[in-house]
Amino acid sequence: MNKFGWAYIGCGIIAHTTAKELVNTEDNEIVAVWNRTFEKAEEFAKEYGGTAYRTVEEAINAPGVKGVYIALTADKHAEYIRKCIDNGKAVLCEKPFAVNAEQAQELFDAAKEKGVYLSEAMWTWHNPVAEKVKDWINSGAVGEVKEVNVSYSLPTIKFYKSGRLLNPAQIGGAIMDVGIYAIRYCYELFGMPREIRCEGRMEKGVDLGEKVILRYDGFDAKLNISLDKMGGEFVHVKGRNGTVKVPWFHQAWKASLSGKQRDKIEDRSSHYAREFSNVAAEIRAGLTDSRKVSAQGTIDTLKIMDECRRQMNLSFPCEIERNPEALRVKTISHLGFNCKDWEASMRFYRDIMGCKVKFVLTYDDLVRDLEMQAEAEGKKPPMYVKALRHFSGKNWTAYLEWSENNFIELFDQIGASKVRIPGNHDLNYTHYSLEVSDLKAFRNEIIARGGAEYIDTAISLGVDKTWVMWMHDPDGNKFELMEYTPESFQLIGKT
Repeated sequence: MNKFGWAYIGCGIIAHTTAKELVNTEDNEIVAVWNRTFEKAEEFAKEYGGTAYRTVEEAINAPGVKGVYIALTADKHAEYIRKCIDNGKAVLCEKPFAVNAEQAQELFDAAKEKGVYLSEAMWTWHNPVAEKVKDWINSGAVGEVKEVNVSYSLPTIKFYKSGRLLNPAQIGGAIMDVGIYAIRYCYELFGMPREIRCEGRMEKGVDLGEKVILRYDGFDAKLNISLDKMGGEFVHVKGRNGTVKVPWFHQAWKASLSGKQRDKIEDRSSHYAREFSNVAAEIRAGLTDSRKVSAQGTIDTLKIMDECRRQMNLSFPCEIERNPEALRVKTISHLGFNCKDWEASMRFYRDIMGCKVKFVLTYDDLVRDLEMQAEAEGKKPPMYVKALRHFSGKNWTAYLEWSENNFIELFDQIGASKVRIPGNHDLNYTHYSLEVSDLKAFRNEIIARGGAEYIDTAISLGVDKTWVMWMHDPDGNKFELMEYTPESFQLIGKT
């Protein structure tokens, strides 16, 4: 039998991990590779085989490609799944398959209409350990289930302090990265719960962890999920007649059954390799839905996760309905301050906070202005003009408009040890306040613009009956966003 040819879309960590196992199988090979950075695709192809292509369309339609493996961040999954479906190519897409259940349903419906195979890459359920655990539960080996405890709580972010895990724009956070394994495991064993409860810990637009309770008839499944705390990884199912224990359950290495019946299983074979071989066999057989990781299971798991996120008030930028009018400052006084990183500060106030750039002046403009002023007064230019000439071509100040009559004046710091401008006038405010018309919509728009990392607190009702949220800019300058209510103390006597 000829080897099954895969096109790899994305060359990140998980792509390297799976490729190392895939290339050692007898029935699979990588024949095409695409990455946003072409040089990385070339390096990947050199290491694992295949040809690097400059466009996705070329890669998925390359000679010998029978299936496409998508290993991009989840915010890109839907876009590239659709490209594959439109080109009639079978798809194995990394988890989380989609941003939410609605998006997943649309993708599976499109694949069904085209008669194209589509499955989530959930390696746990392609392996005999997880299948054996399901057999123990379904056969009644533990008897009536009384208690279920699941934990996937490891301080992962200590090793990945930046990147997708903490980036809401890339669908980061605990529930989408590791919680999906715990929730899918419960779903595969017990189906859809009749009730869902979730309490999470949020930071800068993502969840760091949550306690989830999935209520079934006769028992609760209690899930502990975390990216920053050590709680271990395991599944424990206790029944009237026995107990199942599965350590490191998402890797499907081993499990044990104790009680009236005793059994155990261990399998440390190449689990990613088995996943690719299983999928290749299903595609060759003409299937459009995986027998191991069903479309309905993927959709239902996302429904549970959607409800957890709803209870945590967690939305991702791509889900937020954009409302530019919400990013409107009602009142603010003129502010001026220096910045250490001109480009970062400009991006923040322009792209995230929604200021309009009225004009930018360079140090050449400043020197010219000082020289003209001195000439008009019949004086010599100030002594520091000579020093300013060293910064020729460099931006000096920008006027950014918040609203028609209010603006920010942004100055370059030019490497000074203290944040001051000539004349010792300190213009860096420790904090300032903005009044906005709709604080919740304003917050959502900031997140949608990629500003979650600058949000310091959740929205709260202050002692003065004003809704408040604290933020900081790239230089650490604190400011609060406020939405006045009719009960706000500041408004008493003003209406």
